[in-house]
Amino acid sequence: MKLFLILISILLLVSQSYSQDDIGADLQQNRWDVFVKRNDADPSRTDVIFINLLSGDETTLSAPGERFTLTSGGVIYFDLAERQVKLGKADGIVRNHPFIIANSETRRVDWVVSEDREWIVWTISRQVADGQLITATWLADVGGAEVRELLVYGPRDGIQLLPIGIGKDLREVFMEAHAFGSERLSAYTRRTGLFALVLADDGLVTRALPGDQSCFCAVGFGANVMLRLAPNPAKGGLDVEVFRLDGDGGDPQVIPALSRGSYSEGGNIVLSADGKQAVYALSQVGGAADEDVEMRSVVIHVDIENGRQRIVGSPLPGLIRPLRFGAENRAALIALEQHDRTLKVDLEDGRLIEVAGAVYLGQLGEH
Repeated sequence: MKLFLILISILLLVSQSYSQDDIGADLQQNRWDVFVKRNDADPSRTDVIFINLLSGDETTLSAPGERFTLTSGGVIYFDLAERQVKLGKADGIVRNHPFIIANSETRRVDWVVSEDREWIVWTISRQVADGQLITATWLADVGGAEVRELLVYGPRDGIQLLPIGIGKDLREVFMEAHAFGSERLSAYTRRTGLFALVLADDGLVTRALPGDQSCFCAVGFGANVMLRLAPNPAKGGLDVEVFRLDGDGGDPQVIPALSRGSYSEGGNIVLSADGKQAVYALSQVGGAADEDVEMRSVVIHVDIENGRQRIVGSPLPGLIRPLRFGAENRAALIALEQHDRTLKVDLEDGRLIEVAGAVYLGQLGEH
């Protein structure tokens, strides 16, 4: 597979501005675009593909893994065969992760990385003799120079903690008190029981996050904003609730729901860097005459500044995962993970452009 020819579509989406001095320094270092796709010979394995932007050389590693996540130090994932967290780098070598380590008592390992990919928060949930769960939460820089245990929670029957976001300047970590196994109840991840760990040099305090914590809803974080998709039975759609996390905790901005009939399952929220826009996926559940017909999804663009949401582009097969906004927030990258495709959607006219026959993780520099 030759992905290099289409990388220009991705490079045109990069929203960060560089001076000439920055560009000169950057070109002296190796950088890679990173993709994942199902292995052609063995669909139980996933290929991680590193493409060198200077030379065009392609390096691929293959693993029976899940939850492939790009950090500034490489790609971390959970190896389903060894039940261990792994780290893959552009040299094609897979290593055990140096400090996220599961053992025989571990029920689950979860993680979230900061927007700059330099920090990671992870939880390790283990089962004790009476079947209850204890969750330890940790924070570290990607290189492992600063590792800090934040909290030990439990034992609790069937409840574990999950990290779901990292606040601006590492001041807060957003967490969910998660019912073990509830992630299988919907097409997109939903959250409830949300709170924040407030980090300080002299200790740690917790605070509840705003909104109705009994709502089992899709949630997204970014730019000191929490965005939640709340069911609106009257309209048969999803209101977008916008909470300012650096404010006084008042009432949210509510953007009215779209009425979309059988398109009622929403999630995979991504916010723009300035917190003024968001995109999410809305998928068709039920209502199909033939159960063998694949679910279809659309992209919803949320204009937070002007308080409206609208459909952009045409329906697509399967579930959609928005990945990131592009230059000046005029476009977004989205992935069809079930089909190993990455597309660009123009948020103004809805045009869809095929970018890659794989799912784009992001760009990796030398570290």
